[in-house]
Amino acid sequence: MERRFLFFLSSLFLSFSLISLTHCSKQSDIILSQYDGSLSQANQLNRKLIVVFGADWCPDCRALDAIFSEPEIKSILETQFVVMKVDVGQFDKNLSLNQRLGDPIQNGIPALVVLSPSGEIITSTKGGEFSNARKMTKEQVLEYLYKL
Repeated sequence: MERRFLFFLSSLFLSFSLISLTHCSKQSDIILSQYDGSLSQANQLNRKLIVVFGADWCPDCRALDAIFSEPEIKSILETQFVVMKVDVGQFDKNLSLNQRLGDPIQNGIPALVVLSPSGEIITSTKGGEFSNARKMTKEQVLEYLYKL
C-alpha cells in the first residue's frame, strides 16, 4: 500500500512539473513570437526597435511610460521607432527574451534594448540607466533618443 501511495505522489509531482514546463514554454513562445513580429514591422518600416522591459508594479516603469506619452517624445517614438513593451512580472516572466537580448534587466527596470531594423543590438541599458526614471526629465530621455 505504501508503495502505491509513493508511486501516486511521484506521478502527481511529475504531472505538475510537466504542466508547469509546458506553460512556461508557451509563454516563452508567445513573447518570442511578438518580438519576431515587432522586429519584422521595424524592418518593413525601416525603423529601429525599442524593447522596453518593465512591470506594472514598478514606479520607474510608470514614470517612463508617462515621459514616453509626452507629445514631443511620443511623436519621435511614433515616427522613428517601433516600441515593444515586455512585462517581466516579478523578474519571473518573459525571461527568454531577456536572455536573448543579453540580460538588460540585470541592474533594474525599466530596461531598454534598441535594435537596428535588421535586428542587431545597437545599445542596451544593462547598467540600469533608466532604473531611476522617476528622477529623469523629458530632456534626458530626448537626449537619449536623439543619440540613437
